[in-house]
Amino acid sequence: MNLDEMNLQQVIERLAAWEIELRDAKDIDAVNALGAEKELLEARKAELEELETRKQTALDITSGKVIPKIIETRKDDINMNECKGAASMEYRDAFMKTLLGKELNEVEKREFAFTNGAGNATAVVPTITSESIVDYMAKIAPMLNEIDLMRIAGAVRIATEGVRQNAALHAENAPVAPAADTMLWITLGSFEFMKVQRISATVRAMAIPAFEAWLVKTLAEDIAIQLENEIVLGTNVTAGLETSNPIWNATNSVQFVANVTYADITGLIALLPARHDRLAKFVMNKAMYYNQIAQILDANGNPIAVPDFSNPAQMRIMGYPVLISDSVAANVAYLGNFKKIVGNLSQDVTIESSAQSGFLNNSIDFRGVCAFDCACTDANAIRKLSL
Repeated sequence: MNLDEMNLQQVIERLAAWEIELRDAKDIDAVNALGAEKELLEARKAELEELETRKQTALDITSGKVIPKIIETRKDDINMNECKGAASMEYRDAFMKTLLGKELNEVEKREFAFTNGAGNATAVVPTITSESIVDYMAKIAPMLNEIDLMRIAGAVRIATEGVRQNAALHAENAPVAPAADTMLWITLGSFEFMKVQRISATVRAMAIPAFEAWLVKTLAEDIAIQLENEIVLGTNVTAGLETSNPIWNATNSVQFVANVTYADITGLIALLPARHDRLAKFVMNKAMYYNQIAQILDANGNPIAVPDFSNPAQMRIMGYPVLISDSVAANVAYLGNFKKIVGNLSQDVTIESSAQSGFLNNSIDFRGVCAFDCACTDANAIRKLSL
């Protein structure tokens, strides 16, 4: 049916159906089309509601009813105290329009100015968008959920155990010498991780919900993958699972020949101190799990990798949960208490745009940046299996 021929009830019903279609949309073209349709439906709904109001007013005048005085508030008279901040949909729209270089209406201008204040060089990412980014990053990079992740601005200094002595037998009334326990300090810095995505300026034609979904997916996905690489592999600035032990040898790792055996797995488990068992998990890439581990049988001929009874989608190896990560190198697996890897997302993902750098190409650059660092607080909590 043509939009101009739809009545108010039909528009409301179509908007309800629109919500379902958006949730089921499979590609960006469908999302774009639905976003454009919603803007038209909302405009038609507002038009029909205004007509209904005018019609009722005319009927009231005709019937002689007393019409209450209507006080109209102009947009120019909106007080800053009415602004809602980064959690509001108005600010979300203002932020996205600013990235796209679109003009803001008066309400959006006030929300943008109120939330960011004077002199703030980088606009605050809307709460709705920020939560979507974090949720999406956790899905793409499961290790972000497994480590001890903090979100504290700036550098963080963490105290960890050094040398510990057991309690000693004490003779009554004898003097006591303090234990020579030591503490170690780990400092987490604030290293920048950045992704720049260039896209045609025709992106300005996208509806706000569709643009937000594209932005979250494009920037958050690639940043999350890099953060997981840091957690697993470590670099010259971060320390992850691979760099948790300065040297991998027979005291902290098992080396298999050609194919992983049942004895290799039991040997690896034996190397992990019992105090870490409660939180211990395996992590490996998909090929390592299916080509090596999933085929291993125990002494009774039963597979050592089985589904978790409480969650069939979760696999376990001899009782330990299994995580799959593409960041783990080929023919490598780690077993450990990953909470002993501490990370700090000292700056959440911030998003900025620039049309100047892509002026000659009629394109816009979108830049996502976050600050992160990680380190291992207990080398004994991580054990490695490798070829």
